Amino acid sequence: MVKYLIVVLFIISFNALALEQVDLDKMSRQLDVKYTLIEANATCPAYVTQCYLSELALTLPYDLLDKSWVIYFSQLMPIIHGSNQQFDITHINGDLHKISPSESFTGFIAGKAHKLRFYTQNSQITRSEFMPNYLLSDAKQALATKVIVSTLVDEDTTTGLETQPYLEPFTTLSQLRTSKSDKTPWMGPRYHFENSHKPLKTSFPEGIIPKPSAMQVTSDKKVDLSGGIRLVLNGIKRDRISAALGRMSTVGINERESGVLLDISLRKKSGTRDEAYTLLVTEAGIYITANTSSGAFYALQSLMGLFDGKSLLVNEVEIKDSPHYEFRGLHIDTARNFRSKQFVLDTIKHMASYKLNRLHLHLADDEGWRLEIDGLPELTEVGGYRCFDLSEQNCLLPQLGAGNDKGSSVNGYYNRQDYIDILRYADKHHITVIPSLDMPGHSRAAIVSMEARYRRLTALGKYEAAQKYRLVDTDDKTVYRSIQHYNDNTLNVCLPQTYAFIDKVLNGVQGLHRQAGVPLNTYHIGADETAGAWLNSPACKTLLKTYGSLNGYFIERVSQMVTAKGVQVAAWSDGLGDVRVHNMPTNVQSNVWGTLAEGGHVVSHEHINRKWQVVISNPDVTYFDFPYTSHPMERGNHWATRAVDTRKVFEFMPDNLPAHAEVWRNSRYHHYEANDTQSGLNEGVTAAGIQAHLWSEMIRTDKQAEYMLYPRLLAFAERAWHKPKWALEYKKGRIYSVSSEYFDKTAQLERDADWQRFISILGYKELPKLAKEGVFYRIPHVAIGLHKNGEMIFFTPIPGFDIEIKTAQGWQPAHGGIPLAHLRAVRARKGDRVGRTQLMHNH
Repeated sequence: MVKYLIVVLFIISFNALALEQVDLDKMSRQLDVKYTLIEANATCPAYVTQCYLSELALTLPYDLLDKSWVIYFSQLMPIIHGSNQQFDITHINGDLHKISPSESFTGFIAGKAHKLRFYTQNSQITRSEFMPNYLLSDAKQALATKVIVSTLVDEDTTTGLETQPYLEPFTTLSQLRTSKSDKTPWMGPRYHFENSHKPLKTSFPEGIIPKPSAMQVTSDKKVDLSGGIRLVLNGIKRDRISAALGRMSTVGINERESGVLLDISLRKKSGTRDEAYTLLVTEAGIYITANTSSGAFYALQSLMGLFDGKSLLVNEVEIKDSPHYEFRGLHIDTARNFRSKQFVLDTIKHMASYKLNRLHLHLADDEGWRLEIDGLPELTEVGGYRCFDLSEQNCLLPQLGAGNDKGSSVNGYYNRQDYIDILRYADKHHITVIPSLDMPGHSRAAIVSMEARYRRLTALGKYEAAQKYRLVDTDDKTVYRSIQHYNDNTLNVCLPQTYAFIDKVLNGVQGLHRQAGVPLNTYHIGADETAGAWLNSPACKTLLKTYGSLNGYFIERVSQMVTAKGVQVAAWSDGLGDVRVHNMPTNVQSNVWGTLAEGGHVVSHEHINRKWQVVISNPDVTYFDFPYTSHPMERGNHWATRAVDTRKVFEFMPDNLPAHAEVWRNSRYHHYEANDTQSGLNEGVTAAGIQAHLWSEMIRTDKQAEYMLYPRLLAFAERAWHKPKWALEYKKGRIYSVSSEYFDKTAQLERDADWQRFISILGYKELPKLAKEGVFYRIPHVAIGLHKNGEMIFFTPIPGFDIEIKTAQGWQPAHGGIPLAHLRAVRARKGDRVGRTQLMHNH
């Protein structure tokens, strides 16, 4: 009986324990969290076709019996099955999950790890996909929530790259491959030696990026601009080239009466593009003739490209130039994780340096609304931030490892003046801003924000005003899950207040453009990955009888709204696939983003044949949120491709999309076939241009964003502006594969020679210029192999970098006399910048 009473008292006292704030603070500081990816392609529970197996280890250095704590953490893919009976894991919404002690929890024992092993849907294989900032709270949420210190990211003081102390090392191919058929190699130093082209030149040739249509060095004489320039303008306003003149002044080329003549004239040459120009550099002066002010601006950027960054001497040259594509774009996702205003301004400056002319700003998604709209303050006051507030009255849920700090760099928005400043700055750099506020899917930030507005106005008794822009349909009982695993992120396309809200936003955006003096030319509605939340909505019964696709109905209706305001409508191609073409405006921009390895050329050709303005956006090569190489330490996603290095972007032939089946592989590293027999392009129609993309789910800082953009963006600019002679011309009706061999040896040799030219200019001229401007570009990886005589060979695929090797004696300059077996690691260096350390694995 006594023993029974003791047990009962123990249970009562155990369950009565409750954390105080001091206890929770202590636990957040001392709880050690370690995450291990065990296998990327696990043997799944019977009801799942693909999953990965992971383990979380939780360790406290002291005993703790309390059961009132909970942990919230981000897991990109939903956890589907766990094996530890002492904990419950619950999916909240999106990527947010909760760990809580179960009834069987026996408490923490000092120094002993509690291990939670679980299966997760699909796959995660790069370290950046495993989110930081786990949150510790109490079950009743009565205490202040804290970030668990051991789950914070850190920065390597040598490389400046992010480290994740909570994530155990990735060392095996089982952590890299997503299926039994996946042949993706571990792209280490020896792989790169076997699959990279060694730079052949030790100094850069005369040339610029992007490559001009024609360029000739006319003599061996040099023109010295250190004494300044004397500017003469004929038919062009100074303010239209002021940004280029400003760039020149930053390197010491200023206006002086005694300077070298710089004569700029506008003179339309028939049969050429608006942005065409000629640039003649002679001892007597520099002469620019352009069709438009944009052409004159680009001529000055070409003049800047002639400098080597070491002196202000340039050769006498003649350049005749014109862009291949009218649309040369970059998409920046500021919604998932915010990008600062300064980052956007700096990016605009660099885009202009390499003749890109469209900035597609993704300003709203499930995880954030980033643009202030007059009259709807909650959009940014609530939707502009993520923090720990499960009621979401003050901020959105802390998705994507956002933590609990509203002042974090992942949070924020552009106020009206910020956006006006961005528009004006872009206009001075001859860049058109295309705003995008994604709808009807990807709209959770808007829905939650407008619900906060509804609560505020209802509390004030303003019931009619509260309903005006409310985006929640309380009668819709549809159960759904979006591709990012939200159950509440889609606007109801059958509600009148949905369109009232959209009209309010459109008017707000157009008003900002008007105030900036920069017209809104194109508005991107998104329209991708819509989950279909309205299927059981009473408001949709009539429309469901009339329309086969309510998503198509929404896009058609909003497209007409946009067009009625004198603005071109743009959308992602998957949403546009739901529309009835005859109900769409004639002037439509389609960003076609089908994966090339899965027949992506078919949709591109279909939309081009509709005579829409098609912007090539295939993720295999234009998505810069994918890793440079297939290596766990390289940031990025993995669903469309495993590697997008600078060389791959340079090799892109956007006028002939199916041809890449001859030279590229799919996301499992298999050769694939591209059949164009039933999807050929009609005579005389082409794409309007190409666009690079930087999605930001895994990019939490501006520094990380720069790493992902540069140097790939320069190769992209090369392909957007210049069509090389080696590019395979499109011919309708072909089937391409690794054995079709339309891209012959001659073309391959021409491409390889052109690559050598490009990387010489990149490594010796352009990257040093970016470095001077403080750009955190990616230091290239190192390739290592053996010469026939047995000595090691080292090189970086982009020249201009020193190489260091690590042996038992530490780091030292690379040399061939050390046996390969003695190498532990290798890295590239440029001055104070050091690249990622590559271990000498045998993968």
